[in-house]
Amino acid sequence: MIALTPLQKTIFISAVFLTGTAQAANQKPIANAGDDQNVTLSSSVTLSGAKSSDADGKIKTYQWLQTKGTKVVLKNPKTATPIFTSPKKADTLIFKLTVIDDKKATAFDTVTINVAAQIQGQLNDTGITFCSDGAFNVASCGISTYPRQDAEFGRDVFYNDDKDGHAGFSFSKISAIGENLPLNATEWTCVKDNITGLLWEVKTAKNALGSYTFVEVEKFVKTINGQKLCGETNWRLPQIQELQSIVDYSVPLPNPNIDLTFFPNSTSKIYWSATPYAKNINDVWGIYFEDGRIFEQDKKTSAAIHLVSSAQKPTAKKYVISKDGAEVFDTQTGLTWRRCVEGMKWNGKTCSGYPFGGMLVEGLQRAASEANLSGKNWRLPNVKELGSLIDTSQPNLAIDLTVFPETPNDQMWSSSPYALDAFFGWAVHFYYGSSYYTYLEDIAMIRLVR
Repeated sequence: MIALTPLQKTIFISAVFLTGTAQAANQKPIANAGDDQNVTLSSSVTLSGAKSSDADGKIKTYQWLQTKGTKVVLKNPKTATPIFTSPKKADTLIFKLTVIDDKKATAFDTVTINVAAQIQGQLNDTGITFCSDGAFNVASCGISTYPRQDAEFGRDVFYNDDKDGHAGFSFSKISAIGENLPLNATEWTCVKDNITGLLWEVKTAKNALGSYTFVEVEKFVKTINGQKLCGETNWRLPQIQELQSIVDYSVPLPNPNIDLTFFPNSTSKIYWSATPYAKNINDVWGIYFEDGRIFEQDKKTSAAIHLVSSAQKPTAKKYVISKDGAEVFDTQTGLTWRRCVEGMKWNGKTCSGYPFGGMLVEGLQRAASEANLSGKNWRLPNVKELGSLIDTSQPNLAIDLTVFPETPNDQMWSSSPYALDAFFGWAVHFYYGSSYYTYLEDIAMIRLVR
């Protein structure tokens, strides 16, 4: 046994005392109220504080409190995972989670719940069910060098049933007096899009080849409304994004980019939209139905018409910005976007840094890397999703710069391959607002979506 001097005993006891004191110091818990959620009206919603933690003990108490939005009734608000039913109207709800550990230290976090009338219900998929390997369009996807392409996401994957329209499209046949018809009907006058809710005129053999200047369109619309086609009298030219909704980007030349099973007599011509081109009062937007390109058209030229009818007029965009400011939720499409293009970061006030530009293969790989690093399902948008960000009312950059600040004056990649030639992919230019295909080796920016 080793004998200690009085001084050594004092040092030893002090060391033990100080060590015990350091061990006794409590670390505050970490509250985690979970990811922001996008939900529909009157749906069951579960909040989750399960990822809250305490490094040197355990969490004894959970307490949830609603701090914003239409009041809801929380079931089991003193548990990690309370449940409530979302309101019957669109709104933004915020909940605060407070956690207390076994030594009575507290921490809090908040979560935002975006309540929308319909989630991912107003944007049709592209119809593309193949992927590009950079040289060929192939039926099998999951290509490691060209990951997470258009055909691996959306309705074309989860609702791929050609009975009511190609891939993820869903159409109903409508009679001349507005009655629903069976899918095997051999005669029909209109088509209802079950995804967007829009009712479309079906061209007849007599008027299929008609071309009109923009001024002449009004006369044709008046005639159709006078006929009460399919029981409706509110026929009109579609807005550009409504017209793009029926484009099937899987169809290569020489066939028109539309489901001919439901839209017989359609052609590969340019079709008018009603959307003005903000940079030139003499132009409006149109779609080339030979491949799906979107460009402005001079009103004096001639183009074809697909009339549309809807109970409600197109509504303006409504965006909900996340609590950290870095993401934005589109209540119209149900999509969540990064506010900054890749290479730039949200600094609390705006997007700063230098935008990343690369070939399509580089953009796809960067998106896949961001998904892995963040644990969120980030990807490149398809051509219709990317086009949904276009704000045709803007005279300069064709996007809402208050929501998407510092957007580059440049083209951006989509994840959609070009059906006719795998050496090309679809892009959208955010100065002009146009959609077109370009070489895979071309340079474009990327903005991620989930």
